[in-house]
Parts: sequence; C-alpha cells; structure tokens
Amino acid sequence: MNIPLPVESPKKFGYRSRVKLAVRGTKRDPRIGLYIPDSHDVFDVSHCPVHPREINHIVKFLKKEIQSLKIAPYDERRDIGQLRYIDLRYSFWQKKVLLMLVTRHMHFPEIQDLTRALERRFPFLAGVIQNINDQPGNSIWGKRFRPLRGRDSLLEQIGHIRVSMPIDTFSQVNPPIARRIYETIVRWTNLTGEEFVLDLYTGTGPIALYFASKAKLVAGIEENRRAVSVAKENARRNGYNNTRFFFGDVVEQTREVSLKLPKFDVICLNPPRKGLTNDSFNSIVEIGAKTMVYVSCSPRTLARDLDKFCASGYTVERAQSFDMFPQTDQVETAILLRRT
Repeated sequence: MNIPLPVESPKKFGYRSRVKLAVRGTKRDPRIGLYIPDSHDVFDVSHCPVHPREINHIVKFLKKEIQSLKIAPYDERRDIGQLRYIDLRYSFWQKKVLLMLVTRHMHFPEIQDLTRALERRFPFLAGVIQNINDQPGNSIWGKRFRPLRGRDSLLEQIGHIRVSMPIDTFSQVNPPIARRIYETIVRWTNLTGEEFVLDLYTGTGPIALYFASKAKLVAGIEENRRAVSVAKENARRNGYNNTRFFFGDVVEQTREVSLKLPKFDVICLNPPRKGLTNDSFNSIVEIGAKTMVYVSCSPRTLARDLDKFCASGYTVERAQSFDMFPQTDQVETAILLRRT
C-alpha cells in the first residue's frame, strides 16, 4: 500500500484556533507560555507565529496587566498565587476570541479590574470566562466555570457546516485542515444515502454532520455531557434531522445503541491520544461493521490499535496523514479499514 505525503495545511502560521498557556513567574516578572520539555519550568511565549494575531495581542496585554494589577502567578511547588493558566479560542469565521482565566480561587479583587481592562482594550473579545481550579498540581481545568463577560462559545465555519465551539469542549486546532480530514473520510466510505453510521468520540459533532450529508442516519456517542448538548444544537443549526447523539460511557453506549438501531454499516473513531481501551475495542469489534474509519493524533496508539483490528479480521485499505500542526513533527492520521 502506498502512503502519500501529508496533506499540507492551508495556513503555515497563525493557524491555531486554540491556545493554552501556563502563567508562572512573579508579579513583577510574569511568564505566560509553555512548559519546557521534561520540566515544569515555563518558557515565555508572549508572541508566537502559529497563534492568530489577535491572540498574541491579548497575551502581550495580559502580561502588562498582571504587572500593573500585581496579580500573583501560580507557583505549583508551593501551591500559592492566583492566575494559573489562560485558555483561548479563536474563530476564523467570526474573527472573535474567547478567553478563559484559570484561577486558584473564585474571588480575588483584581479579576474584575482585569476583565474590564480586557473588555475596553479588545472589541474582538467575545467573552471572558473564569475557571476555578483549587487543587494542587499542574492539571489545567477545575470543575467550576463562571462567566465574567459576554458569551462562552464561538461559531466556526468548517466547509459546508457551521459549528459552535464552547470554551469547555474539544475542538480541532486547525479548522481548514480539519475540513480536509472530514471531506476525505466521507469520500472514502462511498456512501449512497442508505447507510447507518456510528461516530464514536463525536465531541460537538462536526464529523457526524459531515457523514449526515451522505448517510441515512448517523449516531454519535460522547462522554462529555456539554459536548452532546452542543452537538444536538449544531445538528439543528445545520438542518440535519438524521442524527442522534448519546451521552455516556463509550463502551456501554456503543452496545446499547447497537441494540436500539439497525446494524451499522460504517463506524468512525476519533479517540483521545491514549487510543482505545480493551473494552472499547471489544465493543466496536462486536458490531462487525464492514467499513471503519479511524482518525488519530497519536501514531503510537494508532499502530497499536490497528494491529488489534487487523488481528480481528480488518484490513487497512487507505492511509493519509494531515499537517494539523505546521512547524511541528505532529500529524493527524486517517485510516480506512474494511472487514474481510
């Protein structure tokens, strides 16, 4: 089997629609950036070529405001400080930004002043959300969210669909190359309009909606309750009535949904980086779908899972990588499997 070169990203710079940065250092010398590999030291990234210009402007401004308002960055070794992380979303269609401030406590005096300063300075800032993470360690999000200004989601146009991107759900970082992936996997399956498709780890539903344009029915399963609600909203927004979305554990829901609905002709998998668990793999193989599409951001777990599928009666027919993360060595890979 010939494996073609990766599909190039339309944008080589300024492509990241999602940016997560740690806030460390001191009140006088804050650092906003990324962890140095194999350490918890933060390398300052006040300006990054792969970030949209609007996001770079906000990060640079935040550094100045942290100094001006004397906001204490988080110190994870001593578990002190206030501002831990910032999480930004950008819509290339709306040209708007969402900002989430991850803080150690819900209440501290400077957060309202910081929010007002951001609102005055950036008219393209659609909303500011606070996430409270009061647990020690370097996990990014806590369980509590609090809106401070504006809204908590953006709209993005990906090909023929328009999808909502809430601040607290997963979305691909490079929408133009995500569109190339969705178009490719739907084309590979050669749908006639009579097929039943199961989309696992559906998130907010963009892949399910692409399949819905060609299939008779698409069922999506997702373990994030908020994402399921947004997926239903996205289906209504784009006029697809042939979709069903289910919340719950992927293993349990896969087995339950396969009993409720007719036999699935196609299964699409887009799992997290850790790939499939043994239980999720078994629940998928039990369905016995003739065609399967696997989308992965981790070549290592993808190879592991493909070995298991091939041992269970599937053959890899197509493989294509996509340059989801230009300027890095990371790719997104799509695989087409057929049951033999």
